[in-house]
Amino acid sequence: MATANISPAANLLRRSRLFALPQAIQVQPENLSLRPHGSETATLPHPVRASIITPRSSLAKGDWGLKRPLPALSTSKKSRKPVVRVNALDTFEHVTDFESAQDHTVTLRKFQELHLPVSLPSRGSYSSSLIPRHESPFEAHLDNTETSEGINTPGVLKYRHTGPFLSGLSEAEFIAYLKKVQREKPELLRKLRERFTAQLNAEKRKQAQDNGEDLEALAPVQVTDEDFHKYLRVLRANPSALGLAVFSLLDLPSFPSVPTERMGRTYFESPGTALSSSDYVFRGPPSTHPSAGLSYTRSHALVYNHPEHGPQANPRPVEARVLRRKGRYKGQSFRAIVGVGGVALDDPDIKAFNESTPPPGLSHFEADIPGGAKYYVTPVRAAVESNGRIRLQASRSDPTTKLAYGVKDYEKPVEASRPAPQRQRQGNVPRLDRPSFPQSDPLPPPEQKTEDVARTLMRTLVQR
Repeated sequence: MATANISPAANLLRRSRLFALPQAIQVQPENLSLRPHGSETATLPHPVRASIITPRSSLAKGDWGLKRPLPALSTSKKSRKPVVRVNALDTFEHVTDFESAQDHTVTLRKFQELHLPVSLPSRGSYSSSLIPRHESPFEAHLDNTETSEGINTPGVLKYRHTGPFLSGLSEAEFIAYLKKVQREKPELLRKLRERFTAQLNAEKRKQAQDNGEDLEALAPVQVTDEDFHKYLRVLRANPSALGLAVFSLLDLPSFPSVPTERMGRTYFESPGTALSSSDYVFRGPPSTHPSAGLSYTRSHALVYNHPEHGPQANPRPVEARVLRRKGRYKGQSFRAIVGVGGVALDDPDIKAFNESTPPPGLSHFEADIPGGAKYYVTPVRAAVESNGRIRLQASRSDPTTKLAYGVKDYEKPVEASRPAPQRQRQGNVPRLDRPSFPQSDPLPPPEQKTEDVARTLMRTLVQR
């Protein structure tokens, strides 16, 4: 057998779970000008290292399959289901550098409890409260790379290019990429010559078809070096055609469309995008698969069967915690941010201009709400952005859905009405704004009898 011919050390490495761990993902540095108050201990937007678990029998001994056992004070005594990630297997101090991986692990569990499929990202508009329709990234015409079968079929899209996204490269990375292109210049010229030959053959075949000639008797076009160098000079003189050739040869992601104010100028035009979503044109290709492994469900056409009321149109409402209330500061308005299943998102009714009565604690801080301000929402759509962040969209749960599941938002207790305090009677104080001429007594109230009204009127006339 093949296993008997390998050495014990090779067999140990072959059966080791530690060597089966994937390599860490390189974290891209953030723009400090956009985020001046950064934190080194903040949770990353996406995991960069694999999470490690161990069975209960090995956890009692501190055995995690690593070089040395991990202390129970930081693992089993800190959590009932500890999960760790290893930063360094062996440091200079002969210790294993590890930390808890509960942040991303618990977020994954919470997201899976939503039973929500992952959609392709789409650029929404704040002028409309409509949520874009769901489009699964697992469709056959979208889930492709440069090595997929049928990638040259018309209408087939992909989510990754072999070339980098030029707008996301730093100056040093761009210079390194230019040196790589220069080393591959002979191969690129060969591909460009094959493309020029295929173009001439297509033009000759079309002309023969228009003239009614026999297409089977056509001889292939022979391109000489002089013709190819002439073609290169034509490309250099025409930036629009050169841009199409460069993007095709280097397999670069397309740029956004040219602004209107530059339509009359000469610019390097990029071809139509071949990415699976238009959002990738502006933000760059995704760093991972568009689903990011969060969910493999292709559609959310599910039936939510209630044990008592039967099938429901909406799933069970999820409680959203208010992370930041909306308000104004120094003339700027801030949107409310809520947290749903470990994911932060804007207030679901931010796009609706006719916003209903906001839940308690959303407009202003209320310290008397037990556990903090929360209200129920219904998750609708989830997508993974190019930088690995989860974009979750939800709507506020309607009263019918909350009534079916027996949940309701927090309501302030109605205080009992207290009687108004009686004012103490004080002595008559003369008014300084009283007019100098005498005024007649006020008219008697309408409930007085006619005889009383007549006596009061006669008394007034006698006094005058």
